[in-house]
Amino acid sequence: MLLQDFFKIINADIADNEALVEVELNPQHAIFQGHFPGHPITPGVCVTQMAVDLFSHIQHKEYALTKAKSVKFIHIIKPEENPRVHYQLNWEQVAEKQYQMKALVYHEDTTFAKINITVETES
Repeated sequence: MLLQDFFKIINADIADNEALVEVELNPQHAIFQGHFPGHPITPGVCVTQMAVDLFSHIQHKEYALTKAKSVKFIHIIKPEENPRVHYQLNWEQVAEKQYQMKALVYHEDTTFAKINITVETES
């Protein structure tokens, strides 16, 4: 889980099956030192995992990504230029412990990613 170390939640507006969450990246995190030294960018796997972490936080239960139906990275997130981004999450339950989730990652008029995944919990 990357929450509280790699990023933190600034604001969250949560409804029944959707949420709008503003997060702030930690540009000093070790991941940015290696990806890439002097020119840090947010790895796509982290952008996707952040969506899973946010859903887990909202549901008060640990979820794991089990299927990536579609993941499109449109613009690079540079933590020094865009330390804050928004996640618009929409989900629907498809089985007892499984949800289909869509995430739009953006800041102002720039879309960084469109994510369509399945998450599941063991508990």
